[in-house]
Amino acid sequence: MKSAVVAQPTPSSEDSFHVVELDDVADALQLAAKLEYGGLPGAVLADSAVRVAQLKAQLAALEAEIVAAYDASGDWAVSGHRTVGAALSHRTRVRRAETNQTVHLARSLNTMPVVSEALSGGEISLCHARRLAKAAAREGFADAEALLCGHARTLTYTAFDKAVSYWEHLADTDAAQQDATFKEQRREFHASLTFDGMGRLDGWLDPIGFEEFRNALDRIEAELFNNDLKDAQGEHIDRHTAELWRTPAQRRADALIEMAWRATAVPEGAKTPEPLVIIHMDKPAFEQGLNGTLGLTLFNNTPPSADNTDAKAEGRLCETDSGAVITPTQAVEQALRGHIRRLVYESPGVILDYGRATRLFTGALRQAIQARDRTCSHTGCDLPARLCEIDHITEWQHGGTTTHTNAATRCSYHHRHHKPPI
Repeated sequence: MKSAVVAQPTPSSEDSFHVVELDDVADALQLAAKLEYGGLPGAVLADSAVRVAQLKAQLAALEAEIVAAYDASGDWAVSGHRTVGAALSHRTRVRRAETNQTVHLARSLNTMPVVSEALSGGEISLCHARRLAKAAAREGFADAEALLCGHARTLTYTAFDKAVSYWEHLADTDAAQQDATFKEQRREFHASLTFDGMGRLDGWLDPIGFEEFRNALDRIEAELFNNDLKDAQGEHIDRHTAELWRTPAQRRADALIEMAWRATAVPEGAKTPEPLVIIHMDKPAFEQGLNGTLGLTLFNNTPPSADNTDAKAEGRLCETDSGAVITPTQAVEQALRGHIRRLVYESPGVILDYGRATRLFTGALRQAIQARDRTCSHTGCDLPARLCEIDHITEWQHGGTTTHTNAATRCSYHHRHHKPPI
């Protein structure tokens, strides 16, 4: 039996024109790569890096357009490939998961005109477009596309991702709750002994469980860091040039072992302390969570409609201290378990204003400022506030007060290099 031979179309002059245009782009990139950048001013180098990032986005949009056309042509099946992703992986020698992502984005951009235009113009990055393609599966995305794409243009990626997550939760509350249940069911942990005798730990935790674990680990790691620093300061006068004998990764590993030792030392049947999880919520989210948890209509919260979902997403607050967006039901369930610490600003229950009587930010005041700022207050620094220092905005010696209005969290580096107002 003779196999059928499929005739390949002969490229026309118009087809060749497209290839020549792409070759011109490659020549321009080679020319740019030959330039010397080492002696340029920092501001010029920063602008150049931003421009390259914009070009990468434009190339990603071009790739998506070409892949979408290739996908629609069906020509990838001529070589016997079962999927267009498999064909691209073979031709480009890129791993299959990456080409599948490219195909998914190419198909999604056909239904996301605003996102497609922003990516083609270099206004948003590839990671923004992929995140929006994931959100596009929610009902009502077409109405919110311009708003969410606007967030991608103006916000940091972390803030943008959080805004999209809030919109997803409000656009389909049932799907959000199902997703939360799915994450909880996915939790797993493996401890394996490798062939060379090393132990390998691997696992997944849901957002609340991770928050509990990380808080306990961070506290012990901070203790070990202070011990290492004291040892190093014995030989170095300057604490910032002292070399610690453990790397951060080694210290975390030792903190995990220390956590196990402390757990073993607890007598059987002893009352263990409740783990502290700080969850940030607004009043409407808390009321919605109570309704959902108790199965009652204690509060008249009208479910968001297509007209007001975007507006409610703008002001929604329901997340862990590390910024993971959770459902109101999850938050209330933790509150009923006693895992919520209530930090109230300007309340008789918690004194937040220490005036001039105290110079240091301690106790409830320190916790409230950390909960408010979440990360280092320096622009672009995302070190968690729990690992930062509390700094006076107007210094104490210049008349500054020890109050939450005159405080900001700063990591040790930005605390040292901060120039306070006089």
